[in-house]
Amino acid sequence: MEQRNAELSALEAQIDPHFLYNTLDTINWKAIEQGQYDISEMLVALANILRYTVNNAGGTITLEQEFGWLTEYLLLQGTRLGKMPKIEADIPEELMGFKIHKLLLQPFVENAVKYGFAGKEGQCVLRISVNSLGSQMHLMIEDNGNGIKESTLQMLNDETAEMEGHLGVANVRKRLKLYYGEETTVYFESQEGNYTRVHLFIPIAEMAPKK
Repeated sequence: MEQRNAELSALEAQIDPHFLYNTLDTINWKAIEQGQYDISEMLVALANILRYTVNNAGGTITLEQEFGWLTEYLLLQGTRLGKMPKIEADIPEELMGFKIHKLLLQPFVENAVKYGFAGKEGQCVLRISVNSLGSQMHLMIEDNGNGIKESTLQMLNDETAEMEGHLGVANVRKRLKLYYGEETTVYFESQEGNYTRVHLFIPIAEMAPKK
């Protein structure tokens, strides 16, 4: 029933989004006419993100496609920061075709920008790595940002904790269980002032490309 409700919510989110695309397209041409090419680039990225979010909401895409989308997402987030974070990927070629449900990584990337990189001097680096570990796929999102307080870290790693202020994390954890079963886990590790790492473990059988 929960999965059914999630699918219904995803379908409702797709209702008539075209006016947003048309409006963004109009604003984009206005920006180009006035030579505001940075704004134009941001508008195009935003339109692509909206299409990615709405089209086949709740569906699956390859790890290669997810990484490409996150790169575009960071273009907009870099504007918020005032500098473009460097994104690094360590995804073996043979794993690029494995599939993941859309928007599972986005909340962790958003948190890295919003909390990890806030006020940070120097280069902001976001690393995404994927490895196969026996029957599970290990996905890791790491930033070189501000880190997380010990009390917050304990709450994030407690699946029974109230997640006020961290609804994106709670949402992803719930979706992971619905999509992939109870064997799926999310684990955080961090050191204040140095880094935060998010580990996702997903059964490989649920991600493998269909032959």
